[in-house]
Amino acid sequence: MGQEHSPLLKPDSKALDDPTLASPGLVARDLAHLDEQIDPLSTTSTPNYGSSSQDIESQTQSGSPEDTDATTEFTSAQLRVIIGSLYVGSFLAALDTTIVTTLLSTIASSINSVSKMSWIAASYLLTCSAFQPLYGKLSDIYGRKPLLIFSNVTFALGCLISGFSHDLIGLSVGRAITGIGGGGLTSLGTIATSDLVPLKSRGVYQGLGNIAFGVGAATGGIYGALFEKYLGWEYAFFSQVPIALLSGFLIWKYLQLPKGSLGLGLPGSRLAKLKQVDFIGATFLVSSLLSFMVLVSFSGNEIKVNGSGFWGLIIFSLGTLLAFIYVELYVATQPIIPVQLFAYITVLSSGLTNWFMTMSVFTYLFYMPVFWSSVLGLTPTEIGLRTIANFVGVSSGSFLSGIYMKRTGRYYKLAVITGLFTILGVYQLYKTTKTTSLFFQYIELLIPGAGYAASLTVTLIALIAAVPHDQQASTTSIQYAFRATGSTIGVSVSSFIFQKYLLSSLNKNLLANIPEGFTKADVLKIIEKSFNSSEYTWKAPEVFRNAIIDSYDLSTHKALLFSVVTCIIAVIVSLFMKEHHLHSSIQRK
Repeated sequence: MGQEHSPLLKPDSKALDDPTLASPGLVARDLAHLDEQIDPLSTTSTPNYGSSSQDIESQTQSGSPEDTDATTEFTSAQLRVIIGSLYVGSFLAALDTTIVTTLLSTIASSINSVSKMSWIAASYLLTCSAFQPLYGKLSDIYGRKPLLIFSNVTFALGCLISGFSHDLIGLSVGRAITGIGGGGLTSLGTIATSDLVPLKSRGVYQGLGNIAFGVGAATGGIYGALFEKYLGWEYAFFSQVPIALLSGFLIWKYLQLPKGSLGLGLPGSRLAKLKQVDFIGATFLVSSLLSFMVLVSFSGNEIKVNGSGFWGLIIFSLGTLLAFIYVELYVATQPIIPVQLFAYITVLSSGLTNWFMTMSVFTYLFYMPVFWSSVLGLTPTEIGLRTIANFVGVSSGSFLSGIYMKRTGRYYKLAVITGLFTILGVYQLYKTTKTTSLFFQYIELLIPGAGYAASLTVTLIALIAAVPHDQQASTTSIQYAFRATGSTIGVSVSSFIFQKYLLSSLNKNLLANIPEGFTKADVLKIIEKSFNSSEYTWKAPEVFRNAIIDSYDLSTHKALLFSVVTCIIAVIVSLFMKEHHLHSSIQRK
């Protein structure tokens, strides 16, 4: 394999020299030898960082020294404090997301913007998607701690703005700023954990991190509902500010990475570090992602399909993407994302698995509450109670999959089995009706939540195992970029489907037979109110109520069908991942 080079790699050591450090570019130099470390698409042989089933079997039977001589520079107590500090950020990000999903209809109705409620969700996901890929490489340059503190402060500022805003534009701006911070909280916590924990145990710690995330997700619904009930939805945002500041303080006080860790950043002055930042590549990447996300989020509503704005965004997004790829391949000494890594099947497969799976999950997380609210007439508190099953599923699925990988050193079969269970769970959500039993309503998020958490853990470990340790930050950013863009696309596409079928069904059901005492103008006003506020379903004239409920029932199920389809695609794509050896030392030697 040493003689077979990827067509994307051109190992010219002089061309890869970094003039600002008077030494070969750290990332570019390693990428030039990736074909000696990673399994490419064109070969089935596998080296140190990625091994076939036979390699793993022989390593397991022989008992390699690294499996018994794992070392760490921290005691268990120290490690718990450090990782616990990181997980406060994960908890906060999940808390915020669930608060918004639970109160989305309520917030949108209070500002008369149900037809544009995807703006509230999409504005967060837009900036999170665009900026999240930057954190990995930036933290390699400046260090994990400064960027984690920045993320917490930005998150707090965004929540403050959101709480003070009582119109769609102000709230969207606040959510966008929150998204910049939220992207760093989630991705940097995962990256820093990989700096501290050997790969074979990494799944367990990822499971613990997902438990923290799950606690935030489970409590967010009830948390937001209680604030909305007693103080107003604004205070659900205000209350997150001190939590974000506490998280930043804990990171500042306790996150002390070991000497020599990549997470400490590059040595040198601020000016030297500044020269390492790939500003050109970052600008092209953010521009491409933002324009693409705007296109996906608002096509069919604010952006007319096949209009000049529609095609303009497509051309701009593709143009900046191609420019970004060129800069990363031929210009940048410290690429934001080493695009060469996409030539390897495990990196590509795990990323796409996350992409499609996240589309599926965010779709049902947004539209199951809409179904419960509009079709069943449940209150935010009752909806919050039904989301607890998702927490139990996420916590158990991630942690148990981590234990499995730690004990066996394998993950491929686990990915296949949990994927099939996830499909089953999402399909059961699609089959939910007005007559679904109360018991099942409280447990139906359990299976898909567990499957999704297991998928996140497995694909993350597979991705990190497939590349050298000094590339783990950049590849983790790739993973989170897929997840962030997938969530945006999922919410946007499902919102388009939901609104299309809702408006069509309302017009069909309400205008077909206009009751006595109502004019067509009266019915059109009722349709408008029903379309803009799910809460109006239970306030509308009784003669129209069942028709409105049936319209919401149909439209939410069309959105959930999209969730089923994307989940199936995710599981199919995951079959292309390879089994890689999970090392027991951080250095993977």
